[in-house]
Amino acid sequence: MTTSILPRTINKRTPPCLHTLNFLTHHHARPPYRSNPLHNTPPTTFTIPFNRIALLGYRSFVAVGNRATTILLSSGQILLLNPIPVSPPVRERLDALGGVHFIAADFGHHLSVAEYVAAWPGAKTIGVRGLERKRSDVRWDWIYGGEEELGERPEEVFRWEGEVGSVLFEGFITRAVAWLYRPSGTLVVSDLVMNLPAREQYTSSSAEQGPLSREFATRAHPGSIWFKRLIYWIATVDYALMRRDVKRVAQWDFQRIIPCHGEVITETGKEAWVETHRWFL
Repeated sequence: MTTSILPRTINKRTPPCLHTLNFLTHHHARPPYRSNPLHNTPPTTFTIPFNRIALLGYRSFVAVGNRATTILLSSGQILLLNPIPVSPPVRERLDALGGVHFIAADFGHHLSVAEYVAAWPGAKTIGVRGLERKRSDVRWDWIYGGEEELGERPEEVFRWEGEVGSVLFEGFITRAVAWLYRPSGTLVVSDLVMNLPAREQYTSSSAEQGPLSREFATRAHPGSIWFKRLIYWIATVDYALMRRDVKRVAQWDFQRIIPCHGEVITETGKEAWVETHRWFL
């Protein structure tokens, strides 16, 4: 793993101060849902290698990579989604952006929240219902779907409505949140969409090294019937709620998807969302 952060080539249309940074620079495009190696993603992203334990209890690991996304709000504040560990390069870059003001996490992407609170004590933490019990070591300022916050959305509470939209997927196993950054038509998700192999976080060979990583990488992407089955039969805990929330996101205007696992989808994001969740529409 290289320790430097290298900015990608920036399209001239990219708003100032909004660009993508990554730890690794190996990129390979595969249509229709693979990213362009010079993709233009206005929110800033930080990516690292990440090996997840295999499905169904197998004691092996799958290379899925991991990605955090930061959104620079018009107020000058930073909203951090799906945090990864605070390494020195991450800390340095976030400080350069102005620090972290809001930290949002779900059941699948909460491990590093305490690190960010320690680094930026004034940041507001946003969790999902149940996370306040699972991570009682973290001070949670606002709980999405909580009893006291029932019916509220973070963009209303924190006054981001003109820039950010959100949908809490209460029918999904990790209570994931889909985030829309309106100015650039960007959807940010944790596990609701994957787009493997994770070539941005690994070398081209290690992204698919080993039979489990290779098999998972060929199946965990929007065009895969296997991934549809994974979402539908394993990750869904309430079908009525999933249908409701999938349709809400499908009504949004976006072209780009930034997932936590796999390549950024730059131009066919809406099609990828519809294809992944077709059985709920």
